[in-house]
Amino acid sequence: MLVIDSDNVPMLQRIFRHLQRRQSLLVTWQISPSTGKRVIYHSTLGSFHTEMKNFSVSLTENETLNPDLDIFFYAEDGQFIFKTDIQKMNGPHLIVNFPKEVKLLDEPDALLLQGRSGVDIPTTWRTKRIVMDGPENFDKYMGRAPKPMAERTERDQSFLSEEFNVTLDEEDKLFAGKRESVRVRPKVNKLVKLSLKGDENIHVLKLFDLSQGGMAFLTMIPNNFPKGTEVVVVGFGEFDLDDPLVGLIMSSRSVDDLNTEFKIGVKFTEGQD
Repeated sequence: MLVIDSDNVPMLQRIFRHLQRRQSLLVTWQISPSTGKRVIYHSTLGSFHTEMKNFSVSLTENETLNPDLDIFFYAEDGQFIFKTDIQKMNGPHLIVNFPKEVKLLDEPDALLLQGRSGVDIPTTWRTKRIVMDGPENFDKYMGRAPKPMAERTERDQSFLSEEFNVTLDEEDKLFAGKRESVRVRPKVNKLVKLSLKGDENIHVLKLFDLSQGGMAFLTMIPNNFPKGTEVVVVGFGEFDLDDPLVGLIMSSRSVDDLNTEFKIGVKFTEGQD
């Protein structure tokens, strides 16, 4: 078993990027104080922040966890396990602290975990073990000039044309005449993958709306996305763009009375439509 402690930031970055890139499903659980049994959920990783030492996850079920209990994560896609605690919670959306350590499992460890937790671990785990050496390819978008739609690859054009032409809901129709580019609501739980200028991390966030002129996404940590910051959009959901969309953060406002979730508005650089 390989144990990675919290001081090994490059290795933690590689693990979290692996989960982000593949949008891997995490087995997530807490131990009930009353019964001592594991209450099991599933989640996916959103953003992670090495300076603040926290990351966001969203449960795939519309459940609410106990913020006072430890939370455990196991990733079959990579074969590692860790526990940590909840920093902030908004329904199924969580901000949790970096773990003190992450354990990469070997076969005996995986079988032991299966017996203790009841989590089924198929033999395909051998093919899903994360590669902990070799180069990473997360900087391929950085420093590249934005392209107009006509110069994009056929693959990008097909995808973006479909995304920009989703059926409008009533709110969009009401405000359509007041916008240069009509905003459309994406499909439920649509995600956007982006990076900020000067930030090597890729953030996976819930997309709020989208148009040829800009977009908005949701976050529980608005201070990580200050106004005036350049944004590089590298993909949506499981789709990675061949060429990025580039924009500027223009606004930030709360979307609920408790100020737990914020909408960040982005205007795309001119010439990309």
